[in-house]
Amino acid sequence: MPFADARHDARVRLRVPVPVPVLALLLSLLLSLAACGGGNDAKPATGPGLPSQAALKSYFEAIASGDADQAAKAQADVAAAGSPAAGYAAYFGAADEADANDGGEPDPVDIEEIDGGFKACVAADQCVTWTHLEGKDGRLTDFNIGSLRLSDTLVDLTAQAPIESPGLYKVQPEWAYLVPNGILNVVVSVTASDIALSPKAGTYIEADRIIKGDKDVYPDTVDADSSSPVVLSFLKAKGVKLDGQVTFDLELGDQSTESIGFGLADPAAS
Repeated sequence: MPFADARHDARVRLRVPVPVPVLALLLSLLLSLAACGGGNDAKPATGPGLPSQAALKSYFEAIASGDADQAAKAQADVAAAGSPAAGYAAYFGAADEADANDGGEPDPVDIEEIDGGFKACVAADQCVTWTHLEGKDGRLTDFNIGSLRLSDTLVDLTAQAPIESPGLYKVQPEWAYLVPNGILNVVVSVTASDIALSPKAGTYIEADRIIKGDKDVYPDTVDADSSSPVVLSFLKAKGVKLDGQVTFDLELGDQSTESIGFGLADPAAS
C-alpha cells in the first residue's frame, strides 16, 4: 500500500514496534484521522493562480501513488518551484525511493474530489484531506492537510551542508515533516563509498524534550558505492517545534560507528 503495510506505520512505511492493523496505518504520515465526506457534486478548487482541476488531481494522485517517479513528475509539472507544494512532492518521492530500496512496492490509494480540494480514504473514518489550495502563475504552492498548513509542518533541509568523511560516507539532510498526529519523519540522503553503511535509530532534542527514534530505520543498509534516501522516524513528537537537533549513529560496515548530527533550523549552507 502507498500509505502503509503490515510492517510500517504510514505512507512511507513508518515502522512500529508492535503489530497494528493495516487499515489503521494509512494516514499517520499525512495527517491525523478525519471523517470522510464529500460526494459526486464536489465544487472544484478555485483561486487565483491555481492550475487546472485535472492538474491538481494528478498531483495528489502522485502523492498517494507510492511511486517516486510519479511524485517527481508532480513536482515538476504541477508545483511551483521552491514552494511548500514542491517540497511535499519531493519529500514523498524521497520516502517512496527509500521504501522501494527497502523492498516495498507501490500500491496506490484512490483520490476523490471534494469541495475545494481532495481526499483519500482506506476506511469510512480514516481519511486525509487536502484543502485551501493556493497557487501562483498556474502552479500549486501551498495547501492545508486537514486543519494544518503544509508550510507549517514541512522543513526543507536541502540547502544545509552535507556531513561527510571523504572515502567513507556523505549524509545530506533533506526534509523534516511533522505529521499532525505527532510523528516526526526526517529524510536524509546517505551515500556510501567503499563499505556498506547501516543507519540506526536517531534522537530528536528540542528544548527540554528528548525523543528517541523508532528502532527500525529504512532502508537499514546502504550498499557500498551506492546512495539512498533514509527515513528516520520519531513516533512521540506531538507538539514539538521544528527547530531541534537530530542525531543518529552510522555503522561503517563492521569497522566502526560514527555519530551524525544536524539541526532542523540550521542556516542554509553558503
